[in-house]
Amino acid sequence: MTIGQCDELAKALHEDAFRLPHGSERENLLQLAEGYRLLADMKRKVPRKVT
Repeated sequence: MTIGQCDELAKALHEDAFRLPHGSERENLLQLAEGYRLLADMKRKVPRKVT
């Protein structure tokens, strides 16, 4: 996945989570969104090889 894809997925999951009532399903989506946000942040920090 690209950084942009991770960011887009995190945003979509976050938006979907807030459409749900409070509960475990909402919390699970928020945790998943946070995971993709962290993945995007880690990918930004990894130096890329330019050929």
